[in-house]
Amino acid sequence: MGAGLQTCGRICFSEPAGTSRQLETAASEPRKFEVASAEIPPAPSKEWAESRPKGTPVMDEGFICMGGKAPICPAPPPKLNSGPITLSTLQGSWVGSGGATISVVGTNVSMNCILLKAHRVELTDDGLVSSIGKLWQLQGWESDGSGIEFRCSSTKENMESAKSEIWSRKENGGSSEWNDKMKLLGYAGSSASPLTRGVEGCMPGTSGIEMPSGYSAKKDAEEVALLTALVIQWREPNIVKVVSKQVVPDFTNRSQTGIGVELMHYIATSMKEKGFLKRQGLDGHDIPVLVREPPGSEFRAEALEVWRKRVSEEEGFSPVRASDDEDLFTSLGNGHFFQALNLFACEWAVINANASFSRYTVDKDLLLAEALGEGVPSIILRHETPRPVRAKISALLNQKREFQWTLSEDGSVDTARMNEITDYVSQFEWLSKGMDAEQVNCLVRTHLGIRDSKRIMG
Repeated sequence: MGAGLQTCGRICFSEPAGTSRQLETAASEPRKFEVASAEIPPAPSKEWAESRPKGTPVMDEGFICMGGKAPICPAPPPKLNSGPITLSTLQGSWVGSGGATISVVGTNVSMNCILLKAHRVELTDDGLVSSIGKLWQLQGWESDGSGIEFRCSSTKENMESAKSEIWSRKENGGSSEWNDKMKLLGYAGSSASPLTRGVEGCMPGTSGIEMPSGYSAKKDAEEVALLTALVIQWREPNIVKVVSKQVVPDFTNRSQTGIGVELMHYIATSMKEKGFLKRQGLDGHDIPVLVREPPGSEFRAEALEVWRKRVSEEEGFSPVRASDDEDLFTSLGNGHFFQALNLFACEWAVINANASFSRYTVDKDLLLAEALGEGVPSIILRHETPRPVRAKISALLNQKREFQWTLSEDGSVDTARMNEITDYVSQFEWLSKGMDAEQVNCLVRTHLGIRDSKRIMG
């Protein structure tokens, strides 16, 4: 038994085992504290001292407690993914290298909740994954098994030098690395949670540009603060109901291009088909921002001259009906909205033949009749507002369309506070806010599928 313990001790101290003759001699001779002549072991590690089984000598990490409980070994490294990649391997949710969320159900592949109808999972004759349509060719597992590597190529022959695309399993809620990457790509602030709101088509992986962390949230806060500061500085204290016949576009609106006739008729058609949406709280049409121009004002004369010239050149605009002896209001925001109301006031003809009616009439729409007769509650700026300030306010109203003021029941508006609206918005509506008149006309024709029009240029 003593020889067995000594052998055990030598094993634990990493000493070479003795010969059988030496073992016999050690067993027959009196004990002489052989351990004293052995190499002194190093001081125990802290991990050993704290994790050793009860009864194990603290100074001896190499001690084997015969019949006792062995030390707890660390867990083995996680098993890496390997082996053939079949259709069942791809099922579930993934995150691509560019941040796109990918879902595979059967052979259907969706990217950012959009089904890739032309790009399904393609399989070889033996049931292994070959490609995702013509988008990605399968390369195989990554070397560490943490993801699946594809090559951005339409064919196997050209995939060797193609860009690499790595699919990694998506964690619930997204990993911290994925969330950080989305912030770097600009998806924060008003662009946060693009899978549940945001602009149609603007999803993770499609921005193509990386911004500093917090860039979007900081930019939104700065621009909203600037817009509210300018409005507070130059506005009149009270909300005023303004009738559409006294409104013309401000000279600075939409980079001095004014109103797009196609968009104006598109808005009027929407009013006709869906009914007028009166502003209540955060619902309904936007709260207009207008500049009061009294008779004799320099900017009044300029705005009227420009607008009358454009009306004379485009039959789709209704006549200018502003009274010379009344205050005029030039629109920095909602210019198309007011001119659409004028189409109803004049019962003007529809310009596109695809509408179900020929003229804009009020009929039984009581809210529309109220807007035409009593006016629309508007934020009014003083006529002393400088031209650069007008231009900046007009641009910010279009850029920050998702931030809105609240119209209270008493008709007041707190312009010091804007609320972010996180409802879904179509790409068409978003793009229409930032284009000049000619660009937005082209956008509307494309949206409606109009191919034959005298307004098509080129």
